Amino acid sequence: MLIAQGIGCAIADDVQEQATGLFARGNAAYQEGAFERAEQHYRQILDLGIESGPIYYNLGNSCFKQKRLGEAVYFWEKAKQTLPGDREIEENLELASLLLVDRIEIPPDPLPLEWLKRVMGLLTISQEVWIVLAFFFATNILFTLYLLLKNPRNAFRALIVFFGTGVLFLIFAGSLSWKVYERDYRRSGVVVEQKVDVLSGPGLDNITVFTIHEGIKVRVHGSTNGWLQISLPNGWNGWLPQDTIRIL
Repeated sequence: MLIAQGIGCAIADDVQEQATGLFARGNAAYQEGAFERAEQHYRQILDLGIESGPIYYNLGNSCFKQKRLGEAVYFWEKAKQTLPGDREIEENLELASLLLVDRIEIPPDPLPLEWLKRVMGLLTISQEVWIVLAFFFATNILFTLYLLLKNPRNAFRALIVFFGTGVLFLIFAGSLSWKVYERDYRRSGVVVEQKVDVLSGPGLDNITVFTIHEGIKVRVHGSTNGWLQISLPNGWNGWLPQDTIRIL
């Protein structure tokens, strides 16, 4: 399980120097097998207000080496948000999925939709913004050319390309809208406690409806008085203490 060797973000020079030193010390501690000390150095970088994929990735590795699967999955998921499509992050999450206690069977998506989700998952929100803008301007330019060209053959070609770029614009715009919606309105989290009873309501006086274990990813729907309402991909839902989850 390799560790990232660079922080990978643009920050002020003085903070950069401090963070680079902490990152190097964290990597050295990790290589020595001092995983708890490595975690402390990486967390100190986060305390400086710096967030990046390599830091989260290394934190996940450090927690995994300490047999804290839930924390490892949380930090790898955070790394995935800034480094979508990264092969090593995906491999680590796949390894973690094999170690989960809870096995939740959900029907697979149709193959074309699965391919589309994989392609869109390779891009960050900021990258998709630029792609959407590029296709937006391209479609407007092509339609203008279609209206202005006097040669019918060339005008027809411009119209065909216009429709093609228009379809791509709609696909990427839809993907971008969904990602923004998920980021702002659909919270998810990772269970970090080894074992958690999910209750029928927010409070210890409610009955236990099912039990989940560390590392499982859940959807968060609401909160009240230190309790979170969550649901699983199979539709099961309930409430658990807020401190048993790390919100992504």
